[in-house]
Amino acid sequence: MGHKLLIIILLGGTILAKSPYPDIDQLIEKVKQKRVGLDPQKIKKLKNPFVNEKKLIKIIKKKIEKEIKKKKRKIFRLQAIFNDRAKINGRWYKLGSKIEGFKIVAIRENYVILQRGNKTLKLFLHKKRKSGLIKILKGRK
Repeated sequence: MGHKLLIIILLGGTILAKSPYPDIDQLIEKVKQKRVGLDPQKIKKLKNPFVNEKKLIKIIKKKIEKEIKKKKRKIFRLQAIFNDRAKINGRWYKLGSKIEGFKIVAIRENYVILQRGNKTLKLFLHKKRKSGLIKILKGRK
């Protein structure tokens, strides 16, 4: 009997208690009203607000690669000179040829001059080492 009485008192107290939202009925009616949205034609013209991750990654990679290419300095190695030709980075070039935007303006006995705008590079051949890289051994009998 004691439990039933307690439940009745609690229910009665909640019913008689003042609601924290006295205008709840008005709020519900506002929510029920039909709201006018954006015109369907305008909606079709809008861009997709969601980002395609694959496309975004490709764009970021391209930008990073461009920045690396800008910052990366090209190293030129003069490997050989023969008549009016020079071997630079494994390829043969003649006077007037272009390499990475530089033009070969002179080929001398032990160096080559490259020029791009007001920038000039002078590439030298490496000096020969005292001990040869190739050894010839006498055959054994």
